[in-house]
Amino acid sequence: MGDLRVRKIEDDYDRTNMYHFALNDIEAFEILLKEKMFDSEVIHIGAEQELCLVDKCYEPSINALELLEQIKDPHYTNELALFNLEINSDPYPLTGKVFSNMESSLKSLIQLGRTVADKNDTEIIMAGILPTLKFRHLQFEYMTPIKRYQTLSESLLELRGQNFEIYLQGTDELIISLDSVLFEACNTSFQTHLQIDPEQFVDKYNWAQMISGPVLSTCVNSPYLFGNELWHETRIALFKQSLDTRSSTKFLRQKLPRVYFGTDWIKKSPADLWKNDIMRFPLILTSDDFVNSTEELRNGNIPELRAIRLHNGTTYTWNRLCFGHSNRQPHLRIECRYIPAGPTLIDEFANFAFWIGLMNNQNTYGNDFWKNTDFKIAKNNFIKAARTGFSTIFNWFGKNLSAKDLILNNLLEQSTEGLRHCNISEEDITKYLSIIEKRAEKEITGSEWLIKNHRALSKKYGDLSAQKTIVKESLQYQKLNIPLHEWSDLVSDIYVIKTEEERVEEYMSKDIFSVNKNDSLDIVRKILSWNNIHHLPVENDNGDLVGMITDGIIKRIDSYNDKKITFASQVMIVNPITIKSDDHLSTAKSKMEDHNISGLPVVFNKKLVGIITDKDCYYE
Repeated sequence: MGDLRVRKIEDDYDRTNMYHFALNDIEAFEILLKEKMFDSEVIHIGAEQELCLVDKCYEPSINALELLEQIKDPHYTNELALFNLEINSDPYPLTGKVFSNMESSLKSLIQLGRTVADKNDTEIIMAGILPTLKFRHLQFEYMTPIKRYQTLSESLLELRGQNFEIYLQGTDELIISLDSVLFEACNTSFQTHLQIDPEQFVDKYNWAQMISGPVLSTCVNSPYLFGNELWHETRIALFKQSLDTRSSTKFLRQKLPRVYFGTDWIKKSPADLWKNDIMRFPLILTSDDFVNSTEELRNGNIPELRAIRLHNGTTYTWNRLCFGHSNRQPHLRIECRYIPAGPTLIDEFANFAFWIGLMNNQNTYGNDFWKNTDFKIAKNNFIKAARTGFSTIFNWFGKNLSAKDLILNNLLEQSTEGLRHCNISEEDITKYLSIIEKRAEKEITGSEWLIKNHRALSKKYGDLSAQKTIVKESLQYQKLNIPLHEWSDLVSDIYVIKTEEERVEEYMSKDIFSVNKNDSLDIVRKILSWNNIHHLPVENDNGDLVGMITDGIIKRIDSYNDKKITFASQVMIVNPITIKSDDHLSTAKSKMEDHNISGLPVVFNKKLVGIITDKDCYYE
């Protein structure tokens, strides 16, 4: 959730003051490293589980704060949006049956949340991106009313100077904009933490970067956003663009997005990561109660390094340096942020164990492999894995290997040995790594399962019914904690009953034709006749809906044989009757009956998003 005691940087004095404390923190951090004051004897691991909330119709539910009040457990906390929650696990020593113990503990915490949620007609589900999430769920009222989130959103938007824009190309294409950072709330992850000996940090961090692509390829679980089939792990591109403050109108030189993989291997010290952040990214948040960290050290205290950590919390690397301390001894961690939530708890812990095993065994390639390896290979592998998941071909130390080949013939054995180095029980090693093995043998990932089943169901019943069915069935598998490779394909012969309470968005046509108000009637006639449709929306140059033309209007114009009428704007119905996508079918049906029309344009903020006809509104 981050530091809550924050405010915007108001003026040059604020900015100078924030720089002073952040630089002082880095100086204190380097003293801690030089004096070897970090804990490195007992290595711990931890995790953060992000969750989605849905109502009984499997659509986002915005009662996170009410649920938190009733759950009353300190492991639970809020997230950016009111349809998300997060569970922070306790740290566990990396030994024995640690993964089974952590899974059991997290399972109990999720069950606690589900018991409370059920009393509030809510379900808790793990999903990289919730399939039933819609753009309308990203309006400002869906943001958790906490000052940090609102301040961060306002500051980033001000820095960017215009709306945040998403442009993603996959099987489908999505272009959309928003005036807040709530695009980021679409992403839910399973963030894993590994404590690192500072003496080994440079090599370990570089290795974390190198294995990111292969690890991601086996756990992708987020192929859809707003019903569009995009990347196999759409979260990677979405997160980057959702917080991107760069603008082509402001800068001609290359600048980094605030969400990024990295620019090179780190070569000297963990402090290089924080130095890079403060050199490359403008400060946007500050606070009124920083302390002098070097002075704290001189007084025998361990400083919180709060200023630099606050700034670091406004930049986002997929492998992040984390600093913490307990019992008066600080420690360092690497946080792996790219693993998505789901498909089930046992799948997540399989991903966790696979990553931990690899992190603890890089000897095959040498600890300083990075000195002879181009950083762009690791970065390119990561981006390819996000795009294509288990279909990725990796450049792996000079060889082109498929994800299946690399994992089955190389990385699984390497991870197994890494877990044994940590004295993980053979029972845990077999339990979790066998899941990775089965996924690889079957070439199945969460994204592959979602894509296959969504395509089959949407052809017969439409996108919305497909999405709800997928959420419903995924939730049942999650409650039984059945690993993904044992899931069956969904039965396509489901019986969908349309009721008056169903929403317009479930049955409207989204692949629609429209014309500009200045287009000629010749093209209007052809579009109507070629496609055998009866309604044609008219938009202005800003993309706002301004009118509607029907085939009846065209027939009357043609019967008059009036040669002076040549443009759409001359015959269109001005300010047509419209409806919203989240209105009920009964509302659409009533509007059409009251106004004696057979179709309605569906709009959001004056923009056309679909058309619904009287035939779409038939229900039992």
